[in-house]
Amino acid sequence: MPTPDRRRQVARARAEFLTSGAVADAAVEDAILTSWRRSRFAGVDIGTPHVPYGDALDLRSRLVRCATPVIKRLHDRLAGIPVSIVLTDERGRLLQREDSERRLTRIFDGVYFAPGFCYAEAHVGTNGVGTALEEGRPVFVSGPEHFNERSIAFACAGAPIRNPLTRRIEGLIDLSCLAEDAHPMMRVLVQEAALDIERLLLDDGSERQRVVLEAFLSVSRRSTGAVLSVCGDVVMANQRASALLTPTDEALLRAMATELPADTPDTPLGMSLAEGSWAQVRCHPVVHGSAQAGTVFELRLQEPHPRPRPAQRSVPVTLPGAAGQSPAWVDASADAREAAARRLPLLVSGEAGVGKTTLVRGVHLSAHSTGRFVLVDCDAAVPWSPADLGLRGPAPLQTVVLRHLDRIDPRHVLQLDALVDDLLAQRPAPWVVATAASLGDVPEHLLRRFDSTVTVAPLRHRIEDLEQIVPALLEQLAPGRGSACSEDAMNTLARKAWTGNVTELRTVLAAALRRRPVGVVRREDLPPTSSTTSRRALSPIESLERDAIVAALVDTDGNRKSAAAKLGMSRSSLYRKLHAFGIDPSDAAQR
Repeated sequence: MPTPDRRRQVARARAEFLTSGAVADAAVEDAILTSWRRSRFAGVDIGTPHVPYGDALDLRSRLVRCATPVIKRLHDRLAGIPVSIVLTDERGRLLQREDSERRLTRIFDGVYFAPGFCYAEAHVGTNGVGTALEEGRPVFVSGPEHFNERSIAFACAGAPIRNPLTRRIEGLIDLSCLAEDAHPMMRVLVQEAALDIERLLLDDGSERQRVVLEAFLSVSRRSTGAVLSVCGDVVMANQRASALLTPTDEALLRAMATELPADTPDTPLGMSLAEGSWAQVRCHPVVHGSAQAGTVFELRLQEPHPRPRPAQRSVPVTLPGAAGQSPAWVDASADAREAAARRLPLLVSGEAGVGKTTLVRGVHLSAHSTGRFVLVDCDAAVPWSPADLGLRGPAPLQTVVLRHLDRIDPRHVLQLDALVDDLLAQRPAPWVVATAASLGDVPEHLLRRFDSTVTVAPLRHRIEDLEQIVPALLEQLAPGRGSACSEDAMNTLARKAWTGNVTELRTVLAAALRRRPVGVVRREDLPPTSSTTSRRALSPIESLERDAIVAALVDTDGNRKSAAAKLGMSRSSLYRKLHAFGIDPSDAAQR
């Protein structure tokens, strides 16, 4: 524990640093001074910094599973000592906290040192969690060694937890207490705990690999196709898979393995291979204990453009103005056609931009090409009279689409309900359809007005539909030019998450056509934003900022230090934005 004189010396050095940016030699440890500088460059508030919060915690991860017994032993060992044990992920977000005393619970909750909150150095400044992660080694931070005022009352020792095979940081174990209760042994204890967790990770990794190997061999014995398994960084392939798959195909399958949940149904997916052939892929998630250990993929070559043949479907697969051949799209199309034929009020759900209105318009055109098709935006429709909404006219009214039903103002629910009554009372009655991104936000009173529901799957769940959607969008955007996408461009598009679905794809293709108005669109023609997968929808300003960051990374071959200098921002700020915008510097560097 630092002596009173030492604490006063550090406090003076901190005050001097905050005033002038300089510190006398040997006043503080090099790691602390370096961390102060990073914190200052990151713009951390020295008073009450903003501590980000996220509730999407993976409490069933390997890290949590392996750390839990170690934390329990350490908690028992430290019984009666006023200290809290904390486990974080690799970004400094707290996953667990065990307090030895109730007063610590109240104290640490008061400074947001609690599960879900992120104590990365770029957010809260020098501390035992964030600084240990930045340094990549154990650190002990006590009292005035902290950057922000609110943390000076505490002491904390943190040690990174590394993957025993890859040596990448998986998380961190931390001991925190009030500064007056600090002890140098805290650093030793967290180092021991980190090593214990790493040993369990190694054992667990070996067991996971064994389970995945058994699943791989089982599928290989009964399959005549190509078989490939993914277990973390370990990939196994039989001879057929090695001969069939390129590194690009393997990368796509590895990405799929990280996104597929353990309860993924055994439904074949379509996949366009890098060399132009088409494969049917079956995914077999492998579960070990309560967590997913890996995934085994089984691939069979198909015709270049297979047409799914859903059982007992007599309706055409295609709809006017719509594109898609995946089982999910075909089923949604057939169900919508059936509802239209029977004039059943239909509720179509799906994420924004998936093509809900496109699907309904296609069904309308296939059955009522001469009737009127009217869109009513429930988010903006005021007043609600049929005449004002364009529902009165000389031509017969065939289809009415109530868009954004989940966004309707509660004050207008009864008006819309009366409007539906009016529509259904007409003879012949039009087909009434509503669309919603979130069924949970549709008022219960309105849900009862519909007899059938169709869900349009996100584009990322039917990525094989790109084979039909991309040519259709290119023809819409550049009619008569004969534009097409090259194989490498299609491979790039197939690897994206498409959080904005078909609407986002249309924007990307429109930007590519501005670069190459005619001919074949190549990978380099795609806009820089197609190299990113954002974690949330971005505002127009954020989108411009993201584009600038990707462009800077392209110009500097992915060098983050040079990119930060080019953008006029600190590396810490750049790192925060890379994470927030979902930008992979290595992907940008390959452009």
